[in-house]
Amino acid sequence: MFGTGQFQLYNPVRVIYGKGELKRAAEIFGISNVLIVCDPYVSTSEYFKEAMAGFNSVFIYNKIIPNPPCELIDEIIESVYEHSKGAPKFEGVIGIGGGSTLDTAKAVSSLLVSEGKLADYVEGKKKFEKRLPLMLIPTTSGTGSEVTNVGVYTLNDIKKPMTSPTFWADIALVDPVLTYSMPKRVAATTGLDALTHAIESYWATSTQPYTEGLALRSAKMIFESYEASLNGEEWAKDEMAIAATIAGIAFSQTRTTAAHAISFPITSFYNVEHGLACALTLPTLIRWTYKFISEKMDDFVRYVGFKDVEELAKRIEHMMEYSGFSLKLHDYGVKEDELEKIAKVSVEANIINLTPGNPKYEDVLEILKTIY
Repeated sequence: MFGTGQFQLYNPVRVIYGKGELKRAAEIFGISNVLIVCDPYVSTSEYFKEAMAGFNSVFIYNKIIPNPPCELIDEIIESVYEHSKGAPKFEGVIGIGGGSTLDTAKAVSSLLVSEGKLADYVEGKKKFEKRLPLMLIPTTSGTGSEVTNVGVYTLNDIKKPMTSPTFWADIALVDPVLTYSMPKRVAATTGLDALTHAIESYWATSTQPYTEGLALRSAKMIFESYEASLNGEEWAKDEMAIAATIAGIAFSQTRTTAAHAISFPITSFYNVEHGLACALTLPTLIRWTYKFISEKMDDFVRYVGFKDVEELAKRIEHMMEYSGFSLKLHDYGVKEDELEKIAKVSVEANIINLTPGNPKYEDVLEILKTIY
């Protein structure tokens, strides 16, 4: 039975999916003078260059790095002002890349028409009220950032998520062709991120029937296509691209839970990729939360085609090992006496309170010890 029977939905992003749709980016966006935020690899792609030729004027900023620090985004704003010799005259912003790039584009589109530094907004001292028109184009199948109002930025060496109504894009353009060139490791880590989004959205205490349907469908698609996508099968990459976006829409309404909360210090302290950092605790969290939501998780297990919740947890462990990843924290440079620090930072993330069973510091520490 569904909780209180009360929920709200809000996702204003227009989603366009299809092979070759990037070529229509200028037509779809309807704007001629744009700032492009991307990483160096994307900017050298012939497919990208062909699509960008449709705009009248393009300024490309291509020095994006993973887990962008607030200072980097402030530097982008400064460089754009220098390029424009005054206030920029861009009509819109396009972010094209992985989650870090899309999150950077969200912040840039808002900061270009706002006062102050990004840290002011991440810390909650200021709130964004407006932004430039924004199109987000993912090149990975995982983060779902193109359809959420969440941005994750590094502040004082710790990853910090923030939400803003200005972070909803006008358009999410999902062209699976862009994911075909993903290195296998990137495909693996982002795919694990998408699966974590689906499962966490499904079990979050903020869940609702609308998001449960999206979460179930995306999780099933990921289980069925993940390994084939790593092996280069085109149909599977197409499935992963849309499954990741569906999972993104699901958690845009519910937010994520403990796996993401614990991932922040693991990524910040040990430079473990975000999706992998999430997946490291996911099987153990599935086992831990089961006692609080057994009926709900039994429904999940049946839908995705497994026998029981233990088979679900083991399947995720298999997916990680198939991708070449260790299941143990010590293989990522984590020292046993550092688990307490990871647990402390984890419980400071508000999203951990959306986890079934509401894990406390001691619970998180025990989960970390289990996978050490």
